[in-house]
Amino acid sequence: MQDSESTDGTLDGSMPPLARGLVIVAGYGPVGRVVCDMLEAARFEVTVIDINQRTTEKQHPHKRQFVLGDVRDPTVLIEAGIRKATALILGIPNEDQAVIACRVARELSPNIYIAARTNFVSKGLLATQAGADHVVIEEVITAQAMKEAVMKHLVDINEAD
Repeated sequence: MQDSESTDGTLDGSMPPLARGLVIVAGYGPVGRVVCDMLEAARFEVTVIDINQRTTEKQHPHKRQFVLGDVRDPTVLIEAGIRKATALILGIPNEDQAVIACRVARELSPNIYIAARTNFVSKGLLATQAGADHVVIEEVITAQAMKEAVMKHLVDINEAD
């Protein structure tokens, strides 16, 4: 053991971080960044796949692992660790690509949890058929948010009268 190494194997004596499993997040836009922050706060190891080279080169203040490439490409998923990952989160905005990525990921890792994002219910159904375990459908979320905002406003106005 080196002089600076503690008995638990860490160099500074702190406890090693609890790794709850690897999660792959595809897409590092607003959705992907929020999901990465949440996962890391919960002590998951995160690898990000993004097709934009500038994104993968500049987004390293969080010391996240980045893989440059298309999430639909099996070699990119393998490089990101799909075979040992606990989950794949598809935060990419292109729902057709997300559907294909569901199918490819499911073939590579039959037991992985897949969450996908789509704009429309019809594509959400396709993502589910392609292997997604959970789909967040933007038009449904928007409808719920609109309903809540409108009803709150209308109820507040009526109660003020």
